[in-house]
Amino acid sequence: MKILMREALADRAERPDELVASGRQIDMIFKPGQKALSLRAAKLWHLLVKSAGVDLAVAKDHRMELADFYQSGLGHMTLAERVEALRELQTTLVEVRVASPKVIGRMRIISEALLARVERDEDDRGELVWRFGETLRSVFANSDHWAVLSKRAVMAFESRYALRLYEIVALRSGLDHKTSETFLLEELRSRLGVPVGKLTTWSNLRVFALEPAIAEMNQLSGFTVSYEPIKRRRSVAAITLSWAPKRGHERAATKRELDGSSVGRRARRKQTVEQIVADTTAALRTPGQHVFPANGAIAFGRWATLVRDHVRGTTPDVNMVGAEFTKWCRAKNIPLDSANIEATFVGFCKQYK
Repeated sequence: MKILMREALADRAERPDELVASGRQIDMIFKPGQKALSLRAAKLWHLLVKSAGVDLAVAKDHRMELADFYQSGLGHMTLAERVEALRELQTTLVEVRVASPKVIGRMRIISEALLARVERDEDDRGELVWRFGETLRSVFANSDHWAVLSKRAVMAFESRYALRLYEIVALRSGLDHKTSETFLLEELRSRLGVPVGKLTTWSNLRVFALEPAIAEMNQLSGFTVSYEPIKRRRSVAAITLSWAPKRGHERAATKRELDGSSVGRRARRKQTVEQIVADTTAALRTPGQHVFPANGAIAFGRWATLVRDHVRGTTPDVNMVGAEFTKWCRAKNIPLDSANIEATFVGFCKQYK
């Protein structure tokens, strides 16, 4: 559903734990070859956008008292770290393609930094003043798709890949009936902000970026995310990301995690990563054998096709079918990696009402 900028921002102006991000701007950040924002800079960026509110696209200086900044979730950031993060925002470019005013059929590329100017005191007193660039203001003004993020989750993330993944999923979750998307590996690297020349193999991308990001997002955000590798011959060529909003008990567990101390959070998350590794390894180990996602979030590839082919009548939400199937399997002690799990799922779909 398309939402105009002022409507998206005004609706959430009085909700302190909600951050709003422009879909066009999110996708512009992930340009091949461009250095991605650090985690600190990305968090600071979201705070600046939140502070600007409905005046996001207005050509004006925005101001934030540093006393308010300290209570924003980044109070632990030192002066040197804040200065470095601001410099990142002043050197990270966005690009917009527009029709040439002189030659019909030709496009012009306009590029500009995220922040056009910044004013700050030398010490930790006073206020921070900034202005968004003209190009970015145009992007904001013309955006009709916005991601809604939890401020507490954003500030709690320890990995920039987790924050990137959260933005990707939150942006797409607002689209009607969209619960999954397939990405080629190069596209996924670009969208996650993996530096050029780093994590070039599927194994490294999986171990050092994707699986830790999924585990952290599942722990701290309002979504449950899973993925399915897609092989071309013997190599993984793409992955399908699937997501679903958390339900009552899952949301309660996330709230407890965010309310509690961060001490031990990484250890608890490590157990989740190990489970993701086990599920994925099993899926790739035996040709023709499939592991049903433990969280029930099924891709719109193979598992979703089975739902559409075998559920009678109007096709329900595929993730709802997946969640109920995993619950049914647990009740009957049926392993999700059993050799005949696909046939079991087909039978379940045929009886689904």
